[in-house]
Amino acid sequence: MHFRIRKNIIQLIRITYDDAKKKGINTIVGSVPVIRPVLSDSLQESLTTEEQLAFEQWVCTRHRAIMLSEELAALSLAENILTAEQWFGRDTEDTMAMKVLAKDLMVRWQSLRRVLIKKGLLD
Repeated sequence: MHFRIRKNIIQLIRITYDDAKKKGINTIVGSVPVIRPVLSDSLQESLTTEEQLAFEQWVCTRHRAIMLSEELAALSLAENILTAEQWFGRDTEDTMAMKVLAKDLMVRWQSLRRVLIKKGLLD
């Protein structure tokens, strides 16, 4: 069993070995929301006991680590922006790297801003 996060869902992927092709075949068994990773009754019926245990273990470890990492990033974002502002304010010879970073930052900021507006967190 393999788990893949796509936007707002977690895909549960079963890997079966195909002797004819001599490689594994990935089959999406189902999906659950990232925000509430709980197996539905129908999905539980289509999974083996080992696959259900693998999912529960993944939720308790990897999924939790991802959620904590995202929370830490959000809570420390203002401080990190201040630190980045200081770095960008320095006189440096590496202006090409700074230009590339600046473009990437603007794209990410605009995306974050859209989410904040959508959630009603900005005026």
